[in-house]
Amino acid sequence: MSLVHADWLEWMGKQVIAYEDDASRKVLSIGEFNSASTRNSIDVLNKAISEVKSYCGFINELNTDRGTQFFPNKKNKKGKAQSRYLKYLEYVGIKHIPSRRSNPQTNGKVERWVQEYKKHRHRFNSAEEFMSWYNNRLHGSLDLENAETPNEAFMRKMRSECLLGMFYMNVVR
Repeated sequence: MSLVHADWLEWMGKQVIAYEDDASRKVLSIGEFNSASTRNSIDVLNKAISEVKSYCGFINELNTDRGTQFFPNKKNKKGKAQSRYLKYLEYVGIKHIPSRRSNPQTNGKVERWVQEYKKHRHRFNSAEEFMSWYNNRLHGSLDLENAETPNEAFMRKMRSECLLGMFYMNVVR
């Protein structure tokens, strides 16, 4: 949960954004829209934040490309680049790590996810249905010997204080 990747893609006339956990490859949130906007980026980010909070965790850093939905193309009068998205990240306490220009490998994990989305999305009735399938299927970059899924890796890689917090919350209820 410390680093999350995000990116927009186009699929079948829709603009799609996903937030993916770096360590487990779990897709935390997804959205399909008519336009790739900053507002939609923030709305889906809030779903990712809620998902992580449900595990007593916090997103520390976020890696995106330099798309206009995330990153400003112009600097303000003080020479500092600002955007509504970056201001929001600052507000919620997430450090932004922009990818280097013309270097998709920096955000390669979510770029690889895009390939799977384009290959398999047509088989599902909704983006959420696809996300559930993706998070519960064997993933080749995880523990292949044990057929680990992104959801299982997410739990395995979770910090012990998060697991303890989840246990405590369930005992108190």
